[in-house]
Amino acid sequence: MLLLVVGMLASMLALGAGSTAVAATEKGIVNGGITCPQVSKCPGLSMLWFDANWNYINQRKLGAGARGYSLTLPVGTYHLQFVDQRPTYDVSKYAPTDVKVTVRENDLTVKNLTMKRGAAITGTVKGGGKALGGATLRAASQSGQSFATTANDKGQFAIGGLPEGKYSVFTWDKRKVWVGKSVWAGAVSPSKFKNVKIKLSKRAGQMTVYLFTPSGLLSIKNTLTVTSRETGQWWSSTSGSGTFSFKGLYPGRYNVQFNGAGVWFAKTGAVEKAVVKSNGFTSGSFHLTKRGGWITGHLVDGDGQRMVALKPGYENGPGATVRLFNLNGDQIASTTSDAEGKFTLKGQLATQEGMTIVVDPPPGGYLRGEGYCKFESAEFSPYGLTTGQERYVGQLAIPRTEGQQDPACTTRDANTRARR
Repeated sequence: MLLLVVGMLASMLALGAGSTAVAATEKGIVNGGITCPQVSKCPGLSMLWFDANWNYINQRKLGAGARGYSLTLPVGTYHLQFVDQRPTYDVSKYAPTDVKVTVRENDLTVKNLTMKRGAAITGTVKGGGKALGGATLRAASQSGQSFATTANDKGQFAIGGLPEGKYSVFTWDKRKVWVGKSVWAGAVSPSKFKNVKIKLSKRAGQMTVYLFTPSGLLSIKNTLTVTSRETGQWWSSTSGSGTFSFKGLYPGRYNVQFNGAGVWFAKTGAVEKAVVKSNGFTSGSFHLTKRGGWITGHLVDGDGQRMVALKPGYENGPGATVRLFNLNGDQIASTTSDAEGKFTLKGQLATQEGMTIVVDPPPGGYLRGEGYCKFESAEFSPYGLTTGQERYVGQLAIPRTEGQQDPACTTRDANTRARR
């Protein structure tokens, strides 16, 4: 299986994020022909597109034999990337091919491309004098691209479709018994093979990392990555209890990468109180200290009395939807008000000004004694926020819909009473 990393992994997770956002009507078309040398027809390809800063947007599969592509995009500059979908061990694979395009309003941009056969790294992997069948091998280039494969039962492997560059090969034993440093493969050239022999000579260790917040272990499901200071090799573990287990580690000290979860911001640093020993077990900790700010408030009837978030006929009906937008108009948090009209907007919210709160009451309205009232959507701004602190915005008065201005509003009908 191919794993391709372009730029920073975080930007890959930011789907749709980029600098090409414009009005939906301002679009253009980009298309072109695809040439695949040395074969009668092109293999199956994936076409990925990124914004001008290499932030991932989307992708599409092109079937085997495709002779071209066509894509409608908002006006802006993009990078298109075409990736051969044949198995990584196929040494005849094409290398990923990048095309930069500029899309203009109501216009056609034509960009043809020719796929080029990639380089390949082949070899064998052993540990303890035996072939390590099923071992994972990852060829990482100095430019930040990464390609992975799995060794067969004889420890043989091939990583094809590599772009020209200089590579190191990292290896993970399937049984998590043997480890070793990366092997330098050096420069590879299109259509050329580079053969390496990998011997994992150290017994692997184990480590548990406890992820703490000021109030205790982080109980939000997330993935933690640890990196060996000695080799640069990394391991990931997922947990919802704040306790992360790692096996098959190279001996030595480790750094942690936490990508952020819930209200807690991303953080990197050293694993505290832990040194991995060969064929041993150790435990360490990592502390989160930076959390986002949060906004609280109450939704009240326009007459000044607090709204009770119950829909007629339902004991625990939906509250109002409350959304928070930043100065650029991007939604950055959302929640639902409770039975007393209270709400809390939270997340990884950094210090900022000029935010807007938008309230959308449920269509069924709110109970008011023996009747119920209906309300309109409303906006409130501007508000500021400080990282790690609460901002109470007070009571937000929501206007009633037309014809609901009397204190009692409307009266529940017989069908409503029957449902209760």
